[in-house]
Amino acid sequence: MNKEQAYDEIVSPLMTQIIETCKEHGIAMVASFAIPTEEDSGLCCTTCLPDENGDNAHGHKEAFRILRNERPAMNMRVDHGDGSTTMVAVL
Repeated sequence: MNKEQAYDEIVSPLMTQIIETCKEHGIAMVASFAIPTEEDSGLCCTTCLPDENGDNAHGHKEAFRILRNERPAMNMRVDHGDGSTTMVAVL
């Protein structure tokens, strides 16, 4: 049994219960599982749930972005009068 099969057969049913319980009780959560295969060395299963008000717990959104390897939302180039350039990444 490989990692993906173990996740599908064992972990996923447990996560389904955890996710439903968190939704029922308004518990914000983030979880990520690395399940690489020969076909996809970066295969992951990641879940991020907000609380009952639709709010994420402190740090969950940032953790989710990092886990998904998302890039900054905006890059900015500033050309200065002296000919130098500054690059800024806005997260």
